[in-house]
Amino acid sequence: MNGIDTRVLAGRYRLLNPLAEGGTGAVWLAADEMLRRDVAVKEVRLPPDLDPVRRQEACASALREANLAARLKHPSIVTVHDVIIDQDRPWVVMELLSGASLEQTVRQRQPLPTHQAARVGVGILSALVAAHAAGVIHRDVKPGNVFLTRTGRAVLTDFGVAVVEGEATAGRTGHLIGSPNYIAPERLRGERGGPASDLWSLGATLYFAVEGLPPHPAETPVAAIGRVLTDPARPPERAGALGPLLTLMLAPRAEDRPSFDDVARSLQEIALGRPATALPPGPSGSVPSGPVLERIPVPSEHERPLPEESTGGRRQAGARERSGGHAPVPVPRGRRTAVWAAAEVAAVVAVIAVTAGVAHLLSDGTAPAAPARLSEKPGVFAVPVDPCKLISATEVRQLLPALKAAGQPTNQGGCQWTTPGVGLQVYPAGLDKQWGKSPRQAHELFVNQRHSVLPSGQTAWSWPGIKAGVRSARSTGPLEVGPAGDEAFGYDLYENRKTGRLEKSHVVLRVDNLVLEVAYTVVDGSKDGPKIQAGAHTAATWVAQALNKQKASG
Repeated sequence: MNGIDTRVLAGRYRLLNPLAEGGTGAVWLAADEMLRRDVAVKEVRLPPDLDPVRRQEACASALREANLAARLKHPSIVTVHDVIIDQDRPWVVMELLSGASLEQTVRQRQPLPTHQAARVGVGILSALVAAHAAGVIHRDVKPGNVFLTRTGRAVLTDFGVAVVEGEATAGRTGHLIGSPNYIAPERLRGERGGPASDLWSLGATLYFAVEGLPPHPAETPVAAIGRVLTDPARPPERAGALGPLLTLMLAPRAEDRPSFDDVARSLQEIALGRPATALPPGPSGSVPSGPVLERIPVPSEHERPLPEESTGGRRQAGARERSGGHAPVPVPRGRRTAVWAAAEVAAVVAVIAVTAGVAHLLSDGTAPAAPARLSEKPGVFAVPVDPCKLISATEVRQLLPALKAAGQPTNQGGCQWTTPGVGLQVYPAGLDKQWGKSPRQAHELFVNQRHSVLPSGQTAWSWPGIKAGVRSARSTGPLEVGPAGDEAFGYDLYENRKTGRLEKSHVVLRVDNLVLEVAYTVVDGSKDGPKIQAGAHTAATWVAQALNKQKASG
């Protein structure tokens, strides 16, 4: 392998060093020299004596995997950037994830505590909901395909054996694909399988996370197939509150498994340390009509430093919450002999379920009505807007009376107005893009941002531009705000140590195919919380009015 350490694929991806190797390929750290970023490149190794037809099939399979993963936009699904055929071998270019797979984490350390396994389950379940809503069945959910990142995500990888609803499979190879310990019984019997099959595989994966072995342990793959087809799952011993839920998810018949909605609710309760609600056995196994996922606090053991603030003055609010124990669980649980490193796997920081209605839960558990059917046609904002032109000098001085300079563009496409102790910002939601191609895509970005907002017990932020040094704060979950644009929500940051005073108020809003975030910050104590919230909403209203005026003018 060392002989191709400096190999460049497609004239832009320079291979640096292998990150992982297996019998059928390797994953490389690579530098994208065009966009100047690090990426992961999956190398698919083909036997040298493979006949041309099989080689062509392997390349087509890699292209198909890349196409499937690329069409699924979700924070818990690995992002595929590109696919390359080089010297008759496929190479898949993906986002670079830092961490380890669930399988590696459990085998090298120990099984996960129950509440942390449930957090992983929340993220992967929501990824499956997004995939199923797009008509994609993963078919290979297993510990090796769940990646636990150091930045707080559980990510579902490897869509190489996924199938699309209605897609013909007769031309594919007929051998069993997947790991027998994590394949649902109906698929082992030769059936195509559906969403309930992925749910069974997720149950088996979470079982491994807390027990350290699969639910049907066996010495050989053939023996595992026999046990999955004929035997009930091994009674869990260390799963605690997850035990009853896992038993239902591992029901031999698909119709006896719980619904995705019920599983999501139970995982949330367990992740938050609450006693899980007892679920009745099936019939069920249906795909949810809308997400039922609430914000999951992030544990703080082995806290990681927060990212430095950008030149534009915004520090990503990293959330870490200290948890002082677990609520009683309905079944006995085994002892934990050590604390699993939460720096490797924190909570899922972004949970989104993309379904036909694309509804979402509020922080108080109530579900607002989904917006009317949104257009898939290109929106009116085809190019980035200039946020500095969305608020007039007269308007901004109502919130920053001492302001003398004009708004300053930031290096993330935003704008900021600053005076000592007070600041106003308008920037793209998510920091990476501010619009979707269509109102529907922008709405999905908006929902993604809403689910990215987590209540936290400890958050750090700073803003040198307003003379605010690094400070400790706590963040709320998403909050309802008054009308601003087509849809909007807010969240706040409160001082964590002394007065508990509100310091920052944010509003995220969508207008047509554009999603922006507005933040109003006061650190000198001159305004109370309601006035800061009102300031953020007022600024968001100005932004929405300016955007609607641009929209009306065409």
